[in-house]
Amino acid sequence: MTAQLAQTAPPAGGAGRSRAARCAALLGLAVTGAVVSVVPVVGVQGWLNDSGLPFGLAGAAAVVLVGLLVAVPLLLPAFHGVRRTWGRDLRPMLGRVLLADTVAMLLLARLLPFHWGVLSCLVFCLPALCVAWAAVVRTRSAVPAAVVVLALVYAVAVPVRGLQQHVVARQWMRTEAVPSRALAQVVVLPGMAQERYAWDGTRLTALFDVPAGPTDAWLGAEVVTLGSTDPCGPLLDARGDTTGTVTPPCVQDGPGLWFRGTSQEAVGYVLQRGGVTIALTGGVWAQGEESDAAYAARRRAALREVILAAHTATDAELASRVRTGHPDLLEGLLR
Repeated sequence: MTAQLAQTAPPAGGAGRSRAARCAALLGLAVTGAVVSVVPVVGVQGWLNDSGLPFGLAGAAAVVLVGLLVAVPLLLPAFHGVRRTWGRDLRPMLGRVLLADTVAMLLLARLLPFHWGVLSCLVFCLPALCVAWAAVVRTRSAVPAAVVVLALVYAVAVPVRGLQQHVVARQWMRTEAVPSRALAQVVVLPGMAQERYAWDGTRLTALFDVPAGPTDAWLGAEVVTLGSTDPCGPLLDARGDTTGTVTPPCVQDGPGLWFRGTSQEAVGYVLQRGGVTIALTGGVWAQGEESDAAYAARRRAALREVILAAHTATDAELASRVRTGHPDLLEGLLR
């Protein structure tokens, strides 16, 4: 009997190799699922962000379409590996696996934007691993376990996003040698997009643009300097595709606040607060049938409201308004 069992029992090394092959096939399916889900999500989101369009249903449809074109050729070899090692043919489940991967990745991407860093890559592989596990193992406990792990991934996505934003803000201030976080003042000009902050060693500048045909036009500018500079000095002026300086009349409009312009033309405002001087010019407001004086008064009131609402950028606001250079080791691990 012992001899017969010895003849029928599989060699220990063969069992180990079989287990390793099955794990490798499962991991390969998960990594492939992550890649074919991340690439369309990141690509479509980047395209929509560049074009200024909201994600919406059109973005989701574009992700699914691009995902199908990318996924099918890549998933079939991964399915073949699963069939060879697990003895299960997943080709009839191709649509369901791809849909589950895409939905899981879309939700994760909304909570945690993808970056080419170690932490992002690891986190974005987890949903596809859960989907692959549930699809391949197919036990009564596999699907609930996958759902629980997915819920945990989504639960930590927001804290991870906050950590990544803090690291980006920290590295930008260090590499650009920005002496104070207070320089990064956020102002919001309605209907305009802010370009990335530019630090020249003395002042922090942000230009604001609006779509103008195939390109964007600069029609607003913010300049922040440390300390109390001359509020009535020259101001940066955005002029479509270039910038210049103007020196409009200067009238104090409150404690630490100066209006720059005339009753016929509201150019901007200068605010001194919190150890910095903020100069704001431009902005776009539609003019109806009102007189030039009435339009200038409305612009003046709107600019005053905008500059008084200025505040120091949070990590999230700063991370979205700076250009990150070559990441250091910490950012490379955590981004």
